[in-house]
Amino acid sequence: MISPDDRASAGTCDADPNCVHVPCFQVRLEASQPRQSNACAYHVADVIQALRAWAGQRTLVDGQLTILAIEPAAGGRQPGGPEQPGLRGFAFSTIPLTPPHRRDPEASVGSPATPAERPEG
Repeated sequence: MISPDDRASAGTCDADPNCVHVPCFQVRLEASQPRQSNACAYHVADVIQALRAWAGQRTLVDGQLTILAIEPAAGGRQPGGPEQPGLRGFAFSTIPLTPPHRRDPEASVGSPATPAERPEG
């Protein structure tokens, strides 16, 4: 995996320098030290894991990963033009860097269920 950079490379999958697949996803780390990487469908999970690990090594906890579906524009131009780099695709998933708080199963509301009473007889 190529280490996450400030900007994603144009037209290549950042997960593997030997990958010949066209990137169709962009993963953006939105935190105090933003990063982004492009990935093909085969490597998107690798890029997500690499960016999460990179953020964890730098203790970036107040942020999120945004996964965008991107489509190469005709002629290799960026959708929206170079003056609008934020318009690169459709954001379809957001993953917080910190896991959601886990609920303690012992701290449930109410009392535990009681078994049904047996009729005497």
